[in-house]
Amino acid sequence: MIASACSTPGGLTTLEDLERADLSAEELVAMVPNYSETLLTISGSGRAIVSEPGNSERVTLQFQSSRDESLITVRNSVGIEGGQIYVDADSLLIYNRLDRIAEKVPLRDGRLSSVGSIASINILDLINFTFEAEDIEEIYDDRDTFVALLTNRSILNISKADGTILEVVHATENIGAPYSRIEYEGYGTIDGFRLPRRMTIYSRDGESRAALLVQRLDVNAELPELSIVLPDDVPIYRP
Repeated sequence: MIASACSTPGGLTTLEDLERADLSAEELVAMVPNYSETLLTISGSGRAIVSEPGNSERVTLQFQSSRDESLITVRNSVGIEGGQIYVDADSLLIYNRLDRIAEKVPLRDGRLSSVGSIASINILDLINFTFEAEDIEEIYDDRDTFVALLTNRSILNISKADGTILEVVHATENIGAPYSRIEYEGYGTIDGFRLPRRMTIYSRDGESRAALLVQRLDVNAELPELSIVLPDDVPIYRP
């Protein structure tokens, strides 16, 4: 058993400090909202505060996402469009409109420590994080939450009150993870879907974070083709 730390409302704890929960994997999965079959697209906008060592930036995001791909358009505090980020199952295409640079990077790229970290996973999968009973290895009891250890060594903190996911912590040895931790807050219901309004994503090294506040959200609307149309004179760099 690993002794990875997971944060709770009362502070840091470890799995070794917790009691096993009297709950089956199937019962836990049944508690947690899983809309993978019914929530197929989202679109909307929000504000993000990106904090890195020595730097903080506020931006506005417009996003569109299906279960397969996402497209984010970024605007700075004075409304100037700074670029776009397209994510599919394998990579990110990041277009910096101001500097006229386009770069395609794998999702596991450890350099994603700014706005790119928000798009390092599909936006729809970010807002509705899902898992199955076979993904669960152990379940623990921690006051107001259940703590689930998954087979990939990730840890989930789940509210006992309503089954919402409060936190996802990736194992430090999972080098394929583009982030180390996600915190979820401000759940609300839209068209029958209970979804978070605020998400904070921490970079893999834990030194940077991006807090996204969703201000407008539309669900299951038909989306246009999601792609970035680059000018002919802007090449795509691949590290």
